[in-house]
Amino acid sequence: MIIISPSKNLNLKTEDIPLEETIPYFSSEVKCLIKKIKTLDKKEIKSLMNISDSLAKLNFERYKDINKKNNMMKQAGFIFSGDTFNGLLIRSMNNRSLVYAEKNLRILSGLYGILKPSDLIEPYRLEMGTKMNNILGEDLYNYWGKKVTTKLNNDIKKTKSKYLFNLASNEYASVIKNSELESQIVNFDFKKKIGNNLSGIGMVIKKLRGAMARFIIVNKIQSIDKLEDFNEFGFKFLEFDNSSYRLVFVSQ
Repeated sequence: MIIISPSKNLNLKTEDIPLEETIPYFSSEVKCLIKKIKTLDKKEIKSLMNISDSLAKLNFERYKDINKKNNMMKQAGFIFSGDTFNGLLIRSMNNRSLVYAEKNLRILSGLYGILKPSDLIEPYRLEMGTKMNNILGEDLYNYWGKKVTTKLNNDIKKTKSKYLFNLASNEYASVIKNSELESQIVNFDFKKKIGNNLSGIGMVIKKLRGAMARFIIVNKIQSIDKLEDFNEFGFKFLEFDNSSYRLVFVSQ
């Protein structure tokens, strides 16, 4: 199994998608969140999400009209268009890879909990780290943690996955209750080598996470040693940290 984060950027263009449409798993939980957010005015949404006036207006309108008949909807794997999805390049995958992604790729979400690539969703904004305590009575980590972990365990059993390849950001991956997960989490890090030192690569890491997810999907990788063959954007395998189950890749 593979997990990635969603993106704030959305692709709302109509397009032909070669995946049968599915419905997000946690429909009742999503409705509960939407009901809470609908009680907020524009200023409250701006404060809650820490966004500009224009984005607050956009998201206020979206939540006000969400779930209405004939609303714009699109499958999750194709509506997100941030750096991770620019690395994933799902549109260029052949049918076999898309089938594999549908079974093995999961997108974590503040509003939907967890999504398959084929799940139909509406445009939204709700990051996992959003402080929902005042309107929900708890944060989204508590709201989703047990539910998402249980769903992941069910998917892990279906796919007989020995590993969960974590290519999500800390903000999203933290929703998983690691002690209750029924497979070994494998983490990834991408560094730049400067002299004898390794340094972070900033926001580029999102694209690398997407590219690694694509590499796993296209090659149907199920073992750690095969991950060492990843060689994209000048990054190569450096080491495996057994203490944190983390693979480190570097560019020079």
